[in-house]
Amino acid sequence: MDLTTFLNRRRPDWRRLEEVLARVEGSGLALLDDEQAVEFGRLYRRAASDLNQAQTFVSGEATVQYLNDLVARCYLVIYAKTKVDLRGVVRHLVFGFPAVFRRNLGHFLFAVALLAVGTVFGFLASYFDPDVARAYLLPDMPMIQPGVEGPQADTGHLMGFSSFLFTHNVGVTLTAFALGIALGLGTAWLMFYTGVMLGALGAIFYEADQLTAFATGILPHGVLEIPAVLVGGAAGFVLAQGIIRARPWSRLDELARAGKEAFWLVGGCLPLLAFAGLLEAGVARAPDWVLSSGLKLTVAGVFALLFVAYVSLLGWGKKALPAE
Repeated sequence: MDLTTFLNRRRPDWRRLEEVLARVEGSGLALLDDEQAVEFGRLYRRAASDLNQAQTFVSGEATVQYLNDLVARCYLVIYAKTKVDLRGVVRHLVFGFPAVFRRNLGHFLFAVALLAVGTVFGFLASYFDPDVARAYLLPDMPMIQPGVEGPQADTGHLMGFSSFLFTHNVGVTLTAFALGIALGLGTAWLMFYTGVMLGALGAIFYEADQLTAFATGILPHGVLEIPAVLVGGAAGFVLAQGIIRARPWSRLDELARAGKEAFWLVGGCLPLLAFAGLLEAGVARAPDWVLSSGLKLTVAGVFALLFVAYVSLLGWGKKALPAE
């Protein structure tokens, strides 16, 4: 078939298909009634057939390109996801994240080691020179004063504080993840520096003989918040490994694979940080006459055990596969 005959016979159907596409692109096929949906299917199949014929029998690159684009647009409209796959999100949080966590346990433990070294360094440095700790730590955290009861807050203020903490901690976690692109050096420094601040703060409370206040102020939310930050660091190290590691395939392909793995890993931190924010605002900041120190530490222990059980027991088998 020559090009002119082919164009004259098929062009009306292509134009009609373009008209239908103009209506449904961006809005979905739900806009079409039954007859229009049937017509769209018929025109799409015919355009796909025409593309096959044009590639085989018709000489005309412009026509082939036009049909290829037309069919591709139809494909995107037909198979586009118009709704968030909530089941897939929940399945990943319940089953997928623990599996990804265990798969990258080495990166997590490396982040733990950096945090531990920073904590020891911060504690010793602040213990021997407490003025430095007060000068560099407490001005940024005026609510932390050993032995001084903070002002009471109503439910609205506590919820607002919880929202602030969630936003702040998400930023720290995502920063630890993003710094992995710098060969993991920025992530390593952030893990170490977080430990330095934690150790320096511990030294201040130790000097004031307020270790119980320190534990009740940190642990109720820290048992979730600190692991979440460490998971963000682990995700950063996964990203860095994808850049550094030599593989038979291209470094770009390896970075894409590592980036997806790191994304699944850091995505599981968000619920942990949300719960941590609520626990800090509602438990750690609650006055002692509302929640005793023993009850606060009990809450911390319960959530610590729940986190360990979550990452250890769930996500085995096929259910651990990430949602597509």
